Amino acid sequence: MTDRSAEITARAAAKGLIVDPLPATIDRDTYTPALLGLLSNLLVWGGSRVFHHLHGVGTNEWRLISALGNHPGATAAELCGILGINKSVASKSVNALLDRGMIEQSNGPRGSRFLYLTPEGAIVHDDFMPVALERQAILHESLSVDEVRQLNALLVRMLDAESSLQEYERRILSAPPPER
Repeated sequence: MTDRSAEITARAAAKGLIVDPLPATIDRDTYTPALLGLLSNLLVWGGSRVFHHLHGVGTNEWRLISALGNHPGATAAELCGILGINKSVASKSVNALLDRGMIEQSNGPRGSRFLYLTPEGAIVHDDFMPVALERQAILHESLSVDEVRQLNALLVRMLDAESSLQEYERRILSAPPPER
């Protein structure tokens, strides 16, 4: 952290600002959600810069391209479930990929739209694969093969908590906010 002089701290205290650490706080290095968030930000921001540089698409578009490589003909709603993204992110990314000619849609019953990679989308997918795998390899450099297996198994188990986490959040959101 940036060094603060006693004068700066005194001015902040004179304004009634909190200048000492609070007694109960979250330590970033022992709080799993913070660590996962930091890692996610590192991957998303860096990936977005690289993917945009290579093919003019961001991380969300790459994720859709990758998912369609595994699930040709998925709908946008199915992709939301596969990737854990909300509808607005998926819609924006689908539209960007449609505009760029990297995916196309095929209309189905009751307004459903099935999404497929175009040959251009498949080329982008194949170009990104070595980049994505190298980024993963860099993350794994300090881990053994067994640690990587264990990490992935633990992360999948943590993802299994999704419904419990969403139920907890629904309970909080259904209660009135605390009065101040």
